[in-house]
Amino acid sequence: MKRPFFRWFRDISISKKLIFTVGIMGLLIVIELVVLFFSINTLSSVRAYVGGEGLWSKAQKDALYQLYKYARTHDEADYQKSLDHLKVNLGDHKARLEMIKPNPDIELVRQGFIEGRNDPADVNGMIKLFRRFHSNKYIHRAIMAWTKADSIVLLFIQLGQDLHDEINSPHSSQQHINAILDQIDPLNSRLTPIEDEFSYALGEGSRWLEDVVLKLLFIVALTVECTGLTLAITVSRGIQKGLREILLSARAVTKGDFSRKARAYSADEIGTLANSFNSMAEELERLEHENREVNNSLEKKVHQRTQEIESKNKELEQFAYVASHDLQEPLRTISGFVDLLKKEYRDKLDSNGQIYLNYLSQASDRMKTLIKDLLDYSRIGREKEAMPVDCNHLLDEVLADLGKSIRESGAHISSSPLPVLRAYPTELKLLFQNLIVNSIKFRHPERPPIVLVSAVQDNGKWQFSVTDNGIGIEKQFLERIFIIFQRLHNRAQYEGSGIGLAHCKKIVEFHEGRIWADAEPGKGSRFYFTISKDL
Repeated sequence: MKRPFFRWFRDISISKKLIFTVGIMGLLIVIELVVLFFSINTLSSVRAYVGGEGLWSKAQKDALYQLYKYARTHDEADYQKSLDHLKVNLGDHKARLEMIKPNPDIELVRQGFIEGRNDPADVNGMIKLFRRFHSNKYIHRAIMAWTKADSIVLLFIQLGQDLHDEINSPHSSQQHINAILDQIDPLNSRLTPIEDEFSYALGEGSRWLEDVVLKLLFIVALTVECTGLTLAITVSRGIQKGLREILLSARAVTKGDFSRKARAYSADEIGTLANSFNSMAEELERLEHENREVNNSLEKKVHQRTQEIESKNKELEQFAYVASHDLQEPLRTISGFVDLLKKEYRDKLDSNGQIYLNYLSQASDRMKTLIKDLLDYSRIGREKEAMPVDCNHLLDEVLADLGKSIRESGAHISSSPLPVLRAYPTELKLLFQNLIVNSIKFRHPERPPIVLVSAVQDNGKWQFSVTDNGIGIEKQFLERIFIIFQRLHNRAQYEGSGIGLAHCKKIVEFHEGRIWADAEPGKGSRFYFTISKDL
């Protein structure tokens, strides 16, 4: 029986374990309270019997006094008072006689105790004490003393009746009266030790009961504590044992050892958790194996792709070299001849010829700018290593480089304190330069340009903004402007190759960030870009 119980207790859920433990504790506490309640009521009943004995003894003594007085005065009222006092003794006598019957009339017993002037609130307890403990040696001694006392009281009542008959007899004599009184006094002497025996027996019984109650309460309290402690330790050890097993398996899994399985000691939540953990570990092992295979495949592909990119980069570098040498060389020749024509033959050309010569010169300059911008665009990202950059100093260098444009446009450029961060300084400088040049270039014709550069931290990144009061941008073009060679205005309005913001986008992406714009036509633009803190 022991093993099945512990097996059952081990496998039920933790909540049911706790409910069971609390229930057992509650049941034992209820038992303890019942024992305490029973003990208090029993001791109260013993106290009621002791009090009843006092009333019984006083009534007997008062009846004896009234009987002696009646013998002197021959006053019928004294005899009636004696009988009234004896009603207390007779009431208790009636209750005792009824209680010793196998099936007593409880109502008759109550009536007898009440006639004995016992408190009605104590009567039920007195009846239960007599019925439950009449065989107990202490209560039995008290009942025996009570029985002897009742028999003496009955003799006393008979002698009182004889005295009453003698006094009321036509031939009454004092000699006969004295003879009756001489019989009463020995009865009283016999009654006193019996009354003491009743009190002593109840006192010893009360002390015995107190001792039993204290021992019983101690045993129940000890049982409550031991049971609660045993159940708590059992539940706690079961949980700790299961969790320790799961923890050891979890540590093994974190080290890559998927062979360590968590042992399920029970079928409760901890056991279910252990089984679930084992299933998870098996799934992780499968995924890790698949992931390893995928990683190996990806590494091969990355290696191949890296080789392809390196090959493309070499081709791009070769193209840049060709562009810078083979394309710029004939362009310089064309520019040289254009300059020579302007110098030697301008006066010999008519107006149309001079216009064509200007067109040729402007086209040559635009071609130079376009080739330079393309070369710059291809070189973005060549810096191999980021380094600490003070953006405040970097911005000062940009403003110094753009000093002429700033003075000519009347621009006012300011900044909030900018951070020191890890970045690619050449690219970052070009980024600031392009955005500020755009703010100056696309200024509003009716007001000088005002540009503000600021930066704030945002979720592991630095977010910069460049705000101006220029002509603004239509909302439908806010994404298009970052595409290479995309222009929103013709060259007659604003010169340029249309590659500046594409430069900016590539630089920002090189810094693991993104760039976007917010603008309103006629009210200015604000360009945002982010730079990672983990470069």
